Amino acid sequence: MSISLVKETATRKLDLRKETLKISLVKKSLTSVTARVGVVLDKSGSMRKLYKDGSVQDVLEKLFPIALNFDDNGELDVWLFNDEFIRMKEPVTLDNFYNYIDAKVMSGVIEKFWGQTKYAPVMQDVFNKYCIEDPSPLPTFIIFLTDGNNSDKNNTKKILKESSAHNIFWEFVGIGDEKFEFLQRLDSLSGRTIDNANFFDVKDIASLSDEHLYDKLLYEYPQWEAEAKRVGILR
Repeated sequence: MSISLVKETATRKLDLRKETLKISLVKKSLTSVTARVGVVLDKSGSMRKLYKDGSVQDVLEKLFPIALNFDDNGELDVWLFNDEFIRMKEPVTLDNFYNYIDAKVMSGVIEKFWGQTKYAPVMQDVFNKYCIEDPSPLPTFIIFLTDGNNSDKNNTKKILKESSAHNIFWEFVGIGDEKFEFLQRLDSLSGRTIDNANFFDVKDIASLSDEHLYDKLLYEYPQWEAEAKRVGILR
């Protein structure tokens, strides 16, 4: 299929997904939300097949409408992680969303970036970008996609606690057959200023309907935003 036809097909799907997302936004009273949006993508060795068969690209296209609706500049910031991380120089935009994974990730040196699974290093870099390097009064909505449990649980809890006093919300999404006991426990982690995270898991995210996916992704965000305003994290 030619690039132009791929873009045309992806654009049609994007238009439909934008309308589907509006339904979820209305249900959650989020139609006037402005927020910075980022996605953190697991690139450990066990994810290799999902990158190569187009599944990660499909998920990215499903997530992009959230950035178009929420983000102040309509861009989706991207991180890749395993036991290390890469902060992608180019965000997902209307110009590149239709082949972002093939063109920006599965080529050159980044394609060879595979490893084990640690959450804390990439979470720290996300925190650094939004809360230290480029602070903003806007909330930040981070979608964190992984297929496996991590080997740095204490450091992950530390950064989640630290970020709970800042305007950043973490939406963890587990995919595949892993039980994700740690991520489930994070959802009720004590010692935080406010609850700043949610988690859900799905065996096959590609088979989840767009409406169901958006409902799950946005399930707890409104409560976090309201609580963040109540305690003065957001204005």
